Amino acid sequence: MALGSALKFLWPFGRRELPEDDGYLPVAATVVPHRDAHGASRLRPDFPTFRASALDRPLDRRREERREITRARFALATYFTPTQPVADRSSFAGRLGVLARLISAIESQRSHVVLYGERGIGKTSLLHVLADVARESSYIVSYATCGSNANFSDLFRAVLHDVPLLFHREVAPNAGEAESGGSLADRLPAGNFGAGELADLCADITGTRVLIILDEYDRVEDTAFRQQVAELIKNLSDRAARVQLVIAGVASNLQELIGYVPSIRRNVIGLPMPRLEESEVQEMIALGETASGVRFDPNLTRIIHLLALGSPYFARLLCHHAAAEALDQGRLTVDQGHLRRALDAAIVEMEGRMAPRTVLDMRKFVGGRYDPLLAALGEASRSIDGWFGGRAVVELLPGAPITAQQVEQELAGLTTQLGLETEIQDGERRFRFTDDTLPIYLWLMVGRLRLDSGTLEDVLATV
Repeated sequence: MALGSALKFLWPFGRRELPEDDGYLPVAATVVPHRDAHGASRLRPDFPTFRASALDRPLDRRREERREITRARFALATYFTPTQPVADRSSFAGRLGVLARLISAIESQRSHVVLYGERGIGKTSLLHVLADVARESSYIVSYATCGSNANFSDLFRAVLHDVPLLFHREVAPNAGEAESGGSLADRLPAGNFGAGELADLCADITGTRVLIILDEYDRVEDTAFRQQVAELIKNLSDRAARVQLVIAGVASNLQELIGYVPSIRRNVIGLPMPRLEESEVQEMIALGETASGVRFDPNLTRIIHLLALGSPYFARLLCHHAAAEALDQGRLTVDQGHLRRALDAAIVEMEGRMAPRTVLDMRKFVGGRYDPLLAALGEASRSIDGWFGGRAVVELLPGAPITAQQVEQELAGLTTQLGLETEIQDGERRFRFTDDTLPIYLWLMVGRLRLDSGTLEDVLATV
């Protein structure tokens, strides 16, 4: 059912007015007898049910499904799940170059590292794999996810709970506090403490190296917290402490995350997180194929790469949904028809996160003269900070008889409809979507239409 008709259908129920007394009439209690869930599902074979128990074992009622299909479903949940970061290196595709640079910065240069990039680009997955590799090399790794109200003392007290007191230089291995499972957090002062006190304690760590990972650092709103972390980095470096920080967050550059602190520039290495290359999407698909037994049409790799715009999240989302469509049909081969339905499902999921009015407004722009422009906007807006200018859009429209000034004028008249904000920087007008899901949504909508018409690459391959 189309969204418009669905809203029209539901609207009367949401607005139905009852007589004033209707809301106060007593309702007789109804006792519902216990029913065997398995028996009910056998009576209704079309009734939706879970395919596996919480123990990750197939349920008996799925015995009619071929074993290889069931096995493939379990594998897909691990290798193509889009909603969770990769936690196992066996399912980690691509990014080996970034991982190598990250390890080198930590190990060879003894540096602190800031990993930055756009949302959904795979930073958290990379950090999980880094933690796994570091623990394998006997590093003590403490992983913390930052919140908007992060408190310096509370967060780092929790971090030091992961460091056994055994590694404090003044604690003997057979000391009672070490044998009883004490942690370095026991040596912190009660209440709040500052970066200097924390660095002094960390400087006493010996016999190991500690890696502190602070993920989603962009969510921290307290500037004092960020200043203390910057001071901590400086103090740890000055004391040659065996503790290093890896900070990750959504940002276009290092300074956006840690601020302008000239004194720590030599102590920090910034690593931008790049988009997935087509070869890395192919590697992702190959890993899923090997684990599940599902086979993707070789021609789908480029299409998925084009549609995902280098985003691991959307690449996994499309692979997952396409493979699930094939398995629902009892097939182990994924073709373009399955990808088409996967794209439909992805678009519906995105619309579920958007306001209904926004969905209706965006749909008005798709399927007409704006399609090439929307495709170019989708690509141009995938810069790390989301800002783009008319010149960047024109470069993505080769052969189009249009100038950067004309693009700027066109977009200036569409700022409200497309949800664009604008600013002037260095004499050039720039634009950015206020909702960062809109450009990829429009991109996928255009891609869906072109996938139907067989002209997908003509429209998307050049952008």
